[in-house]
Amino acid sequence: NVFNAWGADGLITMQVIVVSMTLLILLFLGYSRERQLLTSVILLLVYMVYQQRFTIRPDIFSLLFFSIYIFVLSLHIDKKWSVPVLFIIQIIWSNTHGFFFFGPLFVLIGIFSEWMKRRVRLPYEWNESGRLTDDEYARIKKIFFFVVCACLFNPLFAKGAWYPVSVFFSLSGENKVFFKHIQELQVPITWGTLFDKGEYLYYKLLIVFSLLSFIFNRRRIDISALMFWVVFLIFSLKAVRNMPFFAFAAYLVFITNLLNIRFDEIVPIRFSEKKFFYLTTMVLNLLFVIWIIGFYQAITLRGYYDFDKYEIKSEFGGISQRTYPDKAVDFLVQHDIQWNFFNDFNSGAYLLGRTFPNIKVFIDGRTEVYGGAFFKEYQKIWEQGDVALFEKAVEDNQITGALLNATRHHIPEQILNYLYDHKDWRVVYFDYDAVIFLKNVDLHKIVIDQFTIDLAKWEAPKIDLFK
Repeated sequence: NVFNAWGADGLITMQVIVVSMTLLILLFLGYSRERQLLTSVILLLVYMVYQQRFTIRPDIFSLLFFSIYIFVLSLHIDKKWSVPVLFIIQIIWSNTHGFFFFGPLFVLIGIFSEWMKRRVRLPYEWNESGRLTDDEYARIKKIFFFVVCACLFNPLFAKGAWYPVSVFFSLSGENKVFFKHIQELQVPITWGTLFDKGEYLYYKLLIVFSLLSFIFNRRRIDISALMFWVVFLIFSLKAVRNMPFFAFAAYLVFITNLLNIRFDEIVPIRFSEKKFFYLTTMVLNLLFVIWIIGFYQAITLRGYYDFDKYEIKSEFGGISQRTYPDKAVDFLVQHDIQWNFFNDFNSGAYLLGRTFPNIKVFIDGRTEVYGGAFFKEYQKIWEQGDVALFEKAVEDNQITGALLNATRHHIPEQILNYLYDHKDWRVVYFDYDAVIFLKNVDLHKIVIDQFTIDLAKWEAPKIDLFK
C-alpha cells in the first residue's frame, strides 16, 4: 500500500521512520546525564550493527517491537498499562514478521530468572539484584499469558502461531543449503575470522564490552539480563541477520550493569576526582562529536554515477540501480507483460513486488516456502547452467518469460545462449541491468513483434563521454 501510494521514496520514508523510532526508544532506555558518553558510544555500536538491517523488510518492524518490549519490561513492569500495551504490540507483531515469538520468549526469560532469584541460591548478590516485587512478578506472569494468546490473533490461528517453531525445526537436513549459499544466513564469526577487524568489528566489540560489563559488575549481576544476553548471543552466532537482536540485548545488559558498577572500586582515586572527571568527560565528548560528524559526512557522499541522467546518484534515495533490475522491471510493467517467469534469486522479491499479480516468480527470498530441494534445483540452473533442468522447470511451471538479472552477478552463459539460440524464445529487452526473454506464444505476440532485438545488429547506445 505504501509503495502504491508513494512509490519507492515512500517506502524509504517508512523505513526511516521505523528505524528512527527504534533508536529513539533505545536512547530513552539508556539515557543518563551522568554517564551519557558511555551509553552514547555503546548506542553508536548498536547502530553500526543495526544498519546492516536497514532494509525495507519486515525485520525492521520486528526490531522495533523488540525494542518496545525491552523498554516496557525493563522500565515499566510496575505499570498496569504494560499488560494491554504488550498485548496490542504482540498482535501487530504476530501479523508482521515470523520473529514475533521473541515477545513471549523475552517474557518467559524474565519469569524464569525471577523464579531462580526466589528459589535458587545464587552467588554474591544475584538473588536481590533486579528482583521484582510480588505485584510485578504477578504482572509479568499475566503479560506472558496475554502475549501468548495474542499470537493466536492471526488469519491461521494456532497454525500461524506455531509457524516460527515449525520453520525452526525445518532448518535441518536439505534446508541446511540455505546457510551455505545465502549471505545473511551464514555465521558471522568463525575461527578464521575471530580476530579479523574487517569482519563484523562492531558486533565483536559489543560482545566484548557487554561481557566486560558483567565482569565489572560480577557481584551484582541481574540474572535475567545475563540469561537474556546468553540466549541472543547464541542466536546471533547462528546467522548474520540475527546480529542486531543481540546488539539490542547487549545494549540493555550494558545499561543494566552500568547502573550497578561502582567506579570508585575499579578506578584509582586520583582519576575519580570530580574535577578530573568533568574535564576528561568534556574532552572525550568533544572528540566523540567530531568523529561522528566526520563519519556521517563521509557517508552522505556515497553514491554512483547514473549514465542515463548524467548525474551522481545518492545511495539514500530511490531504487539502487546497482542492486535491482529497475529499468527491466519498468519495461515489464509498462507493457503489461504477464504469466510465469523464470528469474534469479536476488531479483525475485523486487520482481514480485513490482509486478504482482501479473507475473508469478520462479523463486524469491522466502526460503521456507520453497524448501532446500527446490533451491538446489535452482542452483543447478542458475550457477551450473543445467539446460535440461531448465527445460523441465519451464514445462512443469508453464514458464513463458525469463528475467536474467546482471546487476550483481554474471548471468550463466549456458542458459543465456540456450534462450538466445532457441527458436521459441525472443530477446525483448537488453541493457546493463538485465536481459528479458519471452516465449513465442500468443500471449506475448504483440510485445515480441514490437520489441524483439537482434543482437547481431545491436549497437551500444551513444554516451556523451565529455559530459
